[in-house]
Amino acid sequence: MSALPTLKYYNGFPLSPAVDANWVAELIEGGFQLYSDDVLIVTYPKSGTTWTQQVVSLIRGLPRGQEETHVTNSIPWLEKSKDVTLSLPSPRSFKCHLPYHMVARGTPADSVAKYIYVIRNPKDVAVSFYHHTKRYNDSTYHFTGDWNDYFELFLKGEVDFGSWFDHVLGWLAHKDAENILFLKYEDMKADLRGTVKSISQFMGYSLDESVIDRITEQSTFENMRSDPSANPDSLSSIKAKITKNSTPFLRKGIVGDWKNHFSDEQSARLDAEYAKRMAGSGLELRYE
Repeated sequence: MSALPTLKYYNGFPLSPAVDANWVAELIEGGFQLYSDDVLIVTYPKSGTTWTQQVVSLIRGLPRGQEETHVTNSIPWLEKSKDVTLSLPSPRSFKCHLPYHMVARGTPADSVAKYIYVIRNPKDVAVSFYHHTKRYNDSTYHFTGDWNDYFELFLKGEVDFGSWFDHVLGWLAHKDAENILFLKYEDMKADLRGTVKSISQFMGYSLDESVIDRITEQSTFENMRSDPSANPDSLSSIKAKITKNSTPFLRKGIVGDWKNHFSDEQSARLDAEYAKRMAGSGLELRYE
């Protein structure tokens, strides 16, 4: 095993080992036909992706209950499988981790599709990403380091989908586009019902208050964890890849878990990097 996680690459850009690198190249170089009823949930990894998939799935009333209709299958990962992507019937919803310049030839703001971009504070992202990497260590990442090693890799952007700063800044530059909805993970935690309402309205749905209430209840961390159609750990394909005694996919779902991992020095270094890289962006995030 290696101290560095095993990744795939496109022109030197680090991708998840789970994606199809050839299909990613097709997506970027050949473009991908998008339609006005397409919705793409885009995040830097470990920023509330599955959570947002759950909300969008319930708003769209997608089938539930079978493994093939699990939320992660009914809203598949765009860059993972060409066959799955091209066979999905309309109206389509995808999850995507690609940076702005690599989606639809780098012009999502000019697309007919709609994009929901979720931002999570980088300290909690780093911790969640570390546990994710260790979770799939034996089957996928083969990473031998500890938290301190992973922190250095995260800060340098030597992890799946590169630098958190580059990813967020790329999308944030288009925050005023009418077809892109920007959400913050921390705001979703503080007001899930308001988030459900915002997403449904953005998608063009006018839902009764009782439906908003039901979707909100079904999208809480506790209910998703106990729902086989929402918890990735219920999938046989996931079970086969998990490292023994690893943490659950839906691990904690809280704001501030970074405090259990970061040293004071690491926290100060990330704060300094944030101040340098995000200066002038206007982005303010909560860390607890």
